[in-house]
Amino acid sequence: MQKKQWSQQFYRYIFPSMITMLLGSFYAITDGLFVGNAVGDIALGAINIAYPIQVILNAVAIGIGVGGAVVMSIYKGKKEEEKVEHTIGGVFALLLVIGIVLPFILYLNKEQLLHMLHAEGEIYEGALVYISIILLGGLLPVLGNGLNPLIRNQGRANIATLCMSSGLLTNIILDYIFVFRFNMGIYGAALATILAQGVVACSGFLYLYISTLRKIAKQHFIPTKELMIQVIQTGISPFGQALIPSIVIVLTNWICIYYGGNEAVTIFSIVSYVLSSGQLLLQGIGDGVQPLISYYYGSGENEGIYYLYKKAQKAVLLLSIVLVLSSIIFIEPLTAIFGLSKPLFEPTKTAIVITVLSLPFLGFMRLICSLFYATQENKLAAVLVYLEPCIILPVCLLLFSYFFQVNGIWMAYPIAQMLLLVIASFMKKCYDCKQFTEISS
Repeated sequence: MQKKQWSQQFYRYIFPSMITMLLGSFYAITDGLFVGNAVGDIALGAINIAYPIQVILNAVAIGIGVGGAVVMSIYKGKKEEEKVEHTIGGVFALLLVIGIVLPFILYLNKEQLLHMLHAEGEIYEGALVYISIILLGGLLPVLGNGLNPLIRNQGRANIATLCMSSGLLTNIILDYIFVFRFNMGIYGAALATILAQGVVACSGFLYLYISTLRKIAKQHFIPTKELMIQVIQTGISPFGQALIPSIVIVLTNWICIYYGGNEAVTIFSIVSYVLSSGQLLLQGIGDGVQPLISYYYGSGENEGIYYLYKKAQKAVLLLSIVLVLSSIIFIEPLTAIFGLSKPLFEPTKTAIVITVLSLPFLGFMRLICSLFYATQENKLAAVLVYLEPCIILPVCLLLFSYFFQVNGIWMAYPIAQMLLLVIASFMKKCYDCKQFTEISS
């Protein structure tokens, strides 16, 4: 009977989480689709170059939001309701402050950041327009991405998905109006994105205010030092998971420029759209099961954690196989929808086929990482998250691009993820010995 309950909870959390993560990735993809078809390859490359700066906002918000959500779920498992309220109020206050300060700092340094990202010529001009609009409305993506985990971990995964869906629908409609009908180009795409993020932020705040915030005592909106330490320590790994794709984009863009110029950057922009969709769907499994694992960790029900993790493993295996096969089978229409010029069409197909082979390895590695930070094994999670951009991927990119040029860049992705999964599996065995000795035997 207990396993049936765990199974029902699993599906109730997993599917909305996967949809929410996928919808989040569609914001950038939607801009790419409209701009690529209406403006051209240079505009597509400009959005790709600027995107890592935008991701800094999202990553900080996700780190604080998920960190707070994990702490909240653990207190729920322990039945400490006052600490639950203090966590929600404190995290909301942190998001407000960061949503004002961080975009302001990034806006003042946007030109230097774009030069650091090796943006030049027409790509630089387009990227500057795009990121300026995003940063001026920077509070909106911070609130939208930060409040979503709190809503999800309160057992309202469907509400979190609905908030994200409303934003995506707004983005699509406004992209069509601004880019296609009014010919506003990159400026219109950025404006559509930030207004859509405003819909997500306002709908999330409205729900959280009605359900929780208005009932919380004023003193609980002041985060204590202890709470901030807990949130930051737990959130450092989900922060890294959100930021790493942009670091990967930066590293890859540099090497693409060196070996293939702007054409290679444009190809990679398509590859990153396809990869990010698959990555976020797979990460949605880990994020979906995290609230349950954190709750059972707080209540001391290790058997529930073990059952849910095994179920999540099967889901990752099935989904990753479907994603890889679908990408290969539908490679022609998948490449064509971005409106690429003919010379770039075949190289882009090759790049997509090679890079999607990384998805199964990435899916299992991300699930292990989610298990670690859900149970506050924060050091293990952080090592696993930051090993990729700091050591493994740069080495693979430099090595394979040196021997195989542009195709070597794409080959580096599955090789790096394979190595990471080997390391993650070893860390998971050590974790099992510590946490689940009786259950595993």
